[in-house]
Amino acid sequence: MLTRLLTLVLLLGLSCVVGSHAQPLTRNVLKGACEKLVIAGRDVSPTCGESLVNTVQGRRTSFDFTSSDGTTVSFSGTGMPQDRQEEVGVDALQPVSAVILMVKGTDGGITRDTLMTVGSCRFPPAGPGRSTVACAADTQRGRFEGTFTTASDAPAGK
Repeated sequence: MLTRLLTLVLLLGLSCVVGSHAQPLTRNVLKGACEKLVIAGRDVSPTCGESLVNTVQGRRTSFDFTSSDGTTVSFSGTGMPQDRQEEVGVDALQPVSAVILMVKGTDGGITRDTLMTVGSCRFPPAGPGRSTVACAADTQRGRFEGTFTTASDAPAGK
């Protein structure tokens, strides 16, 4: 089933690349709990927001973690290939090639810094009706990490 899904996503991605130069942007906002946020080696988990934004445009996908001070950390990579990790079951691994750090200044302006990296986002098993995204990357400015679990739509006690 996972192989069919990955093949379908690959074919859709290829059709987008061949069919159009101006590729549409898909933005998904996921609600839940941010369990961990590390920015340049500093743990700022208590400031992490209650939503995670997943953006897909063409072959690039990103997972955006936001802190209460307006800082956003985006873990960005190509949407393909997601690698199944046999040693941990159905866990998938999404390669990350850049961390994009956006910091809101005191004047209201936004500073954007793109840091090249080798990292990954994993999708480990979570509880029923939930999913988890766990990203990590080491850059020249230090380690960046984010872990987010979506809220369950199931009623309590089920």
